[in-house]
Amino acid sequence: MTLSAQRHADAEPVTTAPPPGTAPGARPAGAPVPFATRLGWGIGSLGAAILFNSYAVLLLFYLTNVVGMKVQVAGLLLTIAKLYNVVCDVPIGLLSDRTHSRFGRRRPWMLAASFLCAAAFVVMFNVPQPAAPGATATVAYVLGSLLLYATAYSMFNVPYMAMPGEMSDSYHERTAIMSYRVIFIQVGYLIGVGLAPRLAKALGGGSTGYGRIGWLLGMAAGIAMLASFFGTARARATAREAARYSAREQFMSALGNRPFLLLSAFKLLTLFSGATVTATLLFFVKNVLRHDPGIMLWYSIGYAGAALVTVPLVWVKLSARIGKHRALMVATLGFLVVVLSWLLASPGESEWVFTLRAFALGSFAAGKLLLGMTLLPDIMEYDSLRTGMRREGVFAGAYSLVEKSAYALSPLVLSLILGAFGYRESVNDAFVEQSSEALFGIYLNIAVVPAVCNGLAALVLLRYDLTEARLRELRAATGR
Repeated sequence: MTLSAQRHADAEPVTTAPPPGTAPGARPAGAPVPFATRLGWGIGSLGAAILFNSYAVLLLFYLTNVVGMKVQVAGLLLTIAKLYNVVCDVPIGLLSDRTHSRFGRRRPWMLAASFLCAAAFVVMFNVPQPAAPGATATVAYVLGSLLLYATAYSMFNVPYMAMPGEMSDSYHERTAIMSYRVIFIQVGYLIGVGLAPRLAKALGGGSTGYGRIGWLLGMAAGIAMLASFFGTARARATAREAARYSAREQFMSALGNRPFLLLSAFKLLTLFSGATVTATLLFFVKNVLRHDPGIMLWYSIGYAGAALVTVPLVWVKLSARIGKHRALMVATLGFLVVVLSWLLASPGESEWVFTLRAFALGSFAAGKLLLGMTLLPDIMEYDSLRTGMRREGVFAGAYSLVEKSAYALSPLVLSLILGAFGYRESVNDAFVEQSSEALFGIYLNIAVVPAVCNGLAALVLLRYDLTEARLRELRAATGR
């Protein structure tokens, strides 16, 4: 036990009954989660993925090639916003654990965030055209919009990610629940990575096109998030505990969870590698391959299509056969090998090769995404069995903190490497011939850095030992 037994004795018993405001007759812990609830929860990932992927692939490019900001300045602003998330994610998780409402603990946050996320995305992609891109007013506007978006995204994503740990206590059922999230993430990836650059051009290009993209995708994401709020009305949830622990006690107790620390290290490395590939793609397409950004549609079709095929046919089945963490090792090493193939790409590479590489990357990335996420609810249950507390929000917040840290480092490292190798900025997406050194920096970011990160992640995964058998033993020992 990490916290004292006396404090545990003062807490209300954990119950699987739904909190006030949810429909009566909620299903017991071991019952399969209904299709409608899986679907209702999963569609929230569509909204989050539209925002997340559009942000990752477009924003640095938009700020440096449309607004005209220096790449180092834009990268620093993105990093500041992500580091701000490191501060707010865990407190939001704590607050959602302690929320009491007729909608339960998590869903009020999702409701408010659906509107805030839409508004923030509109503001973020409608930067007033400055006379001087580096002017203080422009920098302040961009930073303010980034912080608003970061707050809104955390308000949705942290409570949202806490829900699967409450929805089922079944080891393999949680994998099935998460598979819906992965499917919707791929649809969001197709929209954010594949369609968004093409739509920006079709809607007028430059600042006009990107501004309209902000409105279109912001509204679409907000609607999907709102649909998830309504779709999870009958989801099983655990009641708030009466005992109160300080944020420091909660956080320090979580740090004693070895499987969570290993998962956090693994996710930091693999998410950073994925974020680096995504953020570098438009730079690679424009300056190395010499293709129009519209080719990203084919990339996203290959990438997302691979996930739609391999999640149900490969990764769910492989996980059931050899275990989650072993299947995760296969996905990690596979991604490492494929990502190095970017080093073989050259100007004029055909769309077929480009799409096939995307399919291969998407296959292994989907395995990493699904299996990495399904370990989190297992860790939430492990923590509950160890401590007697239900604090899914704390772990969802800490997990989100790791995610945001990876995506905070990615634009900073990318911008520093591009700046160090002499990348030249442009305004309104004008083409600027880059030096061979700058092209080397782009290759470094899209291939070598991600490969090294996945190799380190595989080493971390070797030490992970929270298996289905171990969870069964803990349940038997605690009588649950």
